[in-house]
Amino acid sequence: MSFIRVASAGEIPPGSARRVAMAGRTVAIFNCGGVFYALDDRCPHEGGFLSLGGVEDGRVDCPVHGAVFDLRTGRALEPPAGETALPADVRAYRTRVL
Repeated sequence: MSFIRVASAGEIPPGSARRVAMAGRTVAIFNCGGVFYALDDRCPHEGGFLSLGGVEDGRVDCPVHGAVFDLRTGRALEPPAGETALPADVRAYRTRVL
């Protein structure tokens, strides 16, 4: 598996995210307590940028309707606010800090 350098660890403070272009995709890189995760940046529900969502306890919430995703797996954990169905999962990528 090959990795693509997208940022320095110091460029993404704990509790924040950064949107990057990677291999034709827009990916959000998250720093959750010093552990880095990468997910496709668009919520499959309404297309909100996950890189603008809140990051806490290994989860990110979509800033548009509040869908919640697991940073490690990209799995949808909670449906958007006011709805009962979960959105589709988002793609997760392996990360590495050098």
